[in-house]
Amino acid sequence: MGPIFILQELRMKNFRKYYDLFLQYLMFIMMIALAAVVVLGVIYRWSGNALIWYDEVASVQLAWLTYYGSAYAALNGAHIGVPSILKSFPLGIRKGLFVLSKVVVYGFFALLTFYGIIVMKLIYGETMTTIEWVSQSFVQSVIPVGSLLFIVSETLRLKEDYADIMKEKQL
Repeated sequence: MGPIFILQELRMKNFRKYYDLFLQYLMFIMMIALAAVVVLGVIYRWSGNALIWYDEVASVQLAWLTYYGSAYAALNGAHIGVPSILKSFPLGIRKGLFVLSKVVVYGFFALLTFYGIIVMKLIYGETMTTIEWVSQSFVQSVIPVGSLLFIVSETLRLKEDYADIMKEKQL
């Protein structure tokens, strides 16, 4: 290992650390905002003055939290997976299945990004029902952005996932 490789490895670890922090702070802010909107909606509804926008905004916030949370889960290897099935195969087949699984994941999120952008273009000019100054393109931007973040997360875990899959079976 030369000094350039070590420097690149340090940069990648640093990027991953700050990317992880970015996702954590983003989700923290989004959870606080969601809780505030829900509590505010409950208080207003209880007082007999229900907010017309609260249901729509809370559902959008929950969708955004889900997309960005999935990128964070992918970064930390907490998304749904069954590595024990892959580990039950011989090493050669395991490598092929690992590559196939990553191609499927990357392909799915690349398609989601592509079609998310198309959806944003198709609904350009439309607004939320209750808050007309908020564009539907902005609301739906979570699809391509969240998908790209998921791809970044998967890429940052690639080496770690490969090493884990290539470990010998645990009996």
